[in-house]
Amino acid sequence: MESQEWLKELEAPVREQNDVNPTGYVAGGNLDFNRRPRPRTRKKPTKSIWIAYLLWMIGGWCGLHLLYLRRDKQAFIWYTTIGGYLGVGLARDFVRLPSYVRDVNEDEQYIKELTEKMRKCKKPPFNLVRFVGQILVGNSWSFIMAAAVPREEIFGFSIMPLVHLAPIGTALAVWIIGNIGREQGQFKWALMGAYAVIPLSFIHPPLSNSNAITSTLLFNMKGKEWRRTPYPKHHICKRLMVMGACWAVFCGLWASHLYFNVTVTDKHGEEIKLRDAACNFLNSPLFLEFQRNLYVIYNDTIVHGWSTAWTNFVELLDPHGEIHAYKVLGVEKGANQEDITAAYRKLVREWHPDRHKDEKKDEAHVKFMEVQEAYDRLSLIRNKRLKRNQNGGEKES
Repeated sequence: MESQEWLKELEAPVREQNDVNPTGYVAGGNLDFNRRPRPRTRKKPTKSIWIAYLLWMIGGWCGLHLLYLRRDKQAFIWYTTIGGYLGVGLARDFVRLPSYVRDVNEDEQYIKELTEKMRKCKKPPFNLVRFVGQILVGNSWSFIMAAAVPREEIFGFSIMPLVHLAPIGTALAVWIIGNIGREQGQFKWALMGAYAVIPLSFIHPPLSNSNAITSTLLFNMKGKEWRRTPYPKHHICKRLMVMGACWAVFCGLWASHLYFNVTVTDKHGEEIKLRDAACNFLNSPLFLEFQRNLYVIYNDTIVHGWSTAWTNFVELLDPHGEIHAYKVLGVEKGANQEDITAAYRKLVREWHPDRHKDEKKDEAHVKFMEVQEAYDRLSLIRNKRLKRNQNGGEKES
């Protein structure tokens, strides 16, 4: 009995060491691991650097790789600026992606370095790329909001005073960029900075273009701080709904600008609303012919299959210029040689340079050469086909 008690006392420290709970599980009373199941630690999902680079190549222009890495704000900025001002930000992401992946995975070494940086610097250090981005995107968003306000009356009322809400676009851009990654800040500082120069703009209007600079400066001096809390984790459906709503608002602003305010100028200097020009284009012979050809290709695909549709598509492209030649001579496609010759002689007499005065002689010469070229082209095509048919008949005989 004494030897057994001595063995139990000797094995007690080893038993206590083996019974240490590796997961930090705490329960009331004494833990009996023979009766209580040990809780298992859940494996935290990690983001792959290879998937991030693949999405960067496939949908980098619209921020697909950033959505994967839960950087939704930066993804929206990339979408509104075509990949970070025509791909400049997208090219920078190629180098920064490993850091983004370590950040979202909360890599131990990355968090250790970040903690040390937070300990040394009370506020995030100055970042030139972020600073310039806030100014550029702030200016562009302010322009979009101002340009989206209709200059014409809507239902008899002018809503031009809404143009004074344009600095809100600047403040939103500065605030969103300032809250990307491990930095954050309050919106009020960006908004106050955006409106700070508005009173001075009444004296000197060009000063209103500097509201992005004042907004960025005030936000970085007063509002910028470290993000010391973990990233909020929302379901992918909620994130996509928020992104979709922001995308709809942004596209709506552009649509309002294009519909109400954009004009095109004709050769006489007269301005025409883009919406009216678009409606006229949809009724133009060029578009109607394109629509008819598109319907022909679609119908051939459904009825005869892809092979016939492709043959007709190549024919509609008019690689030999035959269709254009028929149009120049003013005859239907497939007209006989007598009709082609008659139309050619009529147009040659009409557009001969000797029949026109000096001011119209150059125009007549161009038209005359065009008619001559069209007739020669049709004659050449006809001779080639006759020769090919004769050769085919000789082979059969």
